[in-house]
Amino acid sequence: MTNFPLASLSHDMKTPLSAIALYNDRLRDMRPDDPERDACHTVITEQVDRLVQMIRSVLENFKPSVQYQEIDIGAMLRDTVEIYRRLHPDYTFVLLARKELPPVWGDGPALGRVLTNLLDNAVAYSQPTEIVIAADLQSDGIQLRVRDRGAGIAPEHLPSIFKPRFRASDTVPGSGMGLAIAQEIVHAHGGRIEVASTVGVGTVMRVILPQKTII
Repeated sequence: MTNFPLASLSHDMKTPLSAIALYNDRLRDMRPDDPERDACHTVITEQVDRLVQMIRSVLENFKPSVQYQEIDIGAMLRDTVEIYRRLHPDYTFVLLARKELPPVWGDGPALGRVLTNLLDNAVAYSQPTEIVIAADLQSDGIQLRVRDRGAGIAPEHLPSIFKPRFRASDTVPGSGMGLAIAQEIVHAHGGRIEVASTVGVGTVMRVILPQKTII
């Protein structure tokens, strides 16, 4: 998997750092006997682990430390959506997924980066509204979808959205690396990523993980 060294690291660190800050603030306001303290500690630990792996990937001669393992896609979706609900309380995140999606063989943290990059884009390019995250098993593999009701992507920009540093709008902050990173990771798993968008209506991003990744 080819890496986008420092630009990739800078882009991908934003969400874990935001989650750590958010859950640390919640811990500070909790009573010592609050039953949610353990859950907050778990989220912080998981996000720190993500940061460590990202930094290690860059330090090791810019080679990613890919670690394939069995991944519970359903759990990954639920955990990520819960973090985004807390990070962006003005948005409504709707998760539509089969309760028993089959596990897949892949790089869990890397696939998590794909989902967070797609969600970051959905938030950045839409006003507070509903964002739908869906997952199901289809004939060609597991399909993940993120749908927003944002500004949409102009047809002339669609061929370029997966190019590193491409930005469809100068008014939206960002590095232009999110979709390039997501595509690279999905391709490394033998999958594909697709987009359907209508200006003024919104965008649907689809990630298809092939049958060969399903355990």
